[in-house]
Amino acid sequence: MSGLTLVSSNNMTGWGQSQADYQYRHAVQADAYEMLDLIENRFAYAERFPSGLTPVRAELQHLIPSLQGRNDLIAFSQSAFHALYDHHSITSTGLLDDYALVPSFADLWVEKTVNGYQIMDVRRGSPAMQVGIRPGAIITSLEGKPIDQAVADFIGLYPYALNDERRSYAARVMAAGRKGWLRRIGLYHDGLEWTVELPTLYHARLRRDTNLLSVSSVSHLGRRYGVIRFNDSLGYNETVQAFDYALNTLPNVNGLVLDLRDTASGGTALVARGILSRFISAQTMYQRHELPSDQRDFGVRRCWSEEVEPRGWTFNAPVAVLSGRWTASMGEGLTVGFDAIGAATFGTDMARLLGGITDHTLKETGVKVKLTTEKLFHVDGTPREFFRPRCYFNFADARDDFGRDGPMDAALDYLSQH
Repeated sequence: MSGLTLVSSNNMTGWGQSQADYQYRHAVQADAYEMLDLIENRFAYAERFPSGLTPVRAELQHLIPSLQGRNDLIAFSQSAFHALYDHHSITSTGLLDDYALVPSFADLWVEKTVNGYQIMDVRRGSPAMQVGIRPGAIITSLEGKPIDQAVADFIGLYPYALNDERRSYAARVMAAGRKGWLRRIGLYHDGLEWTVELPTLYHARLRRDTNLLSVSSVSHLGRRYGVIRFNDSLGYNETVQAFDYALNTLPNVNGLVLDLRDTASGGTALVARGILSRFISAQTMYQRHELPSDQRDFGVRRCWSEEVEPRGWTFNAPVAVLSGRWTASMGEGLTVGFDAIGAATFGTDMARLLGGITDHTLKETGVKVKLTTEKLFHVDGTPREFFRPRCYFNFADARDDFGRDGPMDAALDYLSQH
């Protein structure tokens, strides 16, 4: 009897485990379908794709029946965002072998051009800059594969939407590398071919000032100017207090340079308003929002403007703002906001992150994702991702062949004339 009881108990345990496994797989797969619905119903930039349909369901739905666990769901969600080729939409939870987040953990900005996969800029203080990689170099291979093959493998077979913007996205992500891997990148520049091995920015931190801000004053053409550089600090509320203190140490300068070229991790609107508020004397609009899902669902367009109130004493001297490829999200918002209130802008294209993101928790598993659901605009109606500084450079982070910082020099020249 004891033997029969033991067998009976084992059978019940096995049945219970099998039932639990089935329910767990069902939950994971249900959340994958929810992910597809979320993107189709809420992603703010569906017009980027043929017929206004996002490619995710067409490209990835066939994978859902094979999803077994939470990690599979996270990887599926990441693939969905890769299909959108939107660096702003990401999962909140990562895996050990994930590709690095761009631009936060990228040091090469890559674009597909007529010349190939070209490095447009190299991040200051990064491993790539330390080994001498320069803007203009062409990437010839990634992960041991010729670049065209590597990009094709990343995007996958039979993509629903394929263009050079998506190819550029793929190359940037792969050039940033996987978290636990050493990067191996083949390059061609000025008639030379070579291969470099680099750690990712998860293992080799940027060489930068550890303070929230770097503050200095410089002499240029006989006048004094303040320079405040943000050290990827727009996500910290303490930056507002640090900025107030910095302004108080620069009360008698003839102008001010605000360097936003190291703001790749974005930040919060509170910090942006706290900074902008020191440069206005009346309530001022600094950006516009639009929620496309309302018009898509109900035929009623929803849009609104965001304003900032003056705070403290007003800095009235001329202001120049520097931005580049690692000016991202709230850094981009600050740049267009300063442009809107009349500051001069210098640099190159920014990270061009799409719109504003909102957090979503998938119902069954609790996996959290961030999806671009709002469009953001300059007050003049220009989409934020298409904004270009008034004084444009081919690259903004790397110095030129003579060691000069072109955007900074141009900003100081501008201030000396105003």
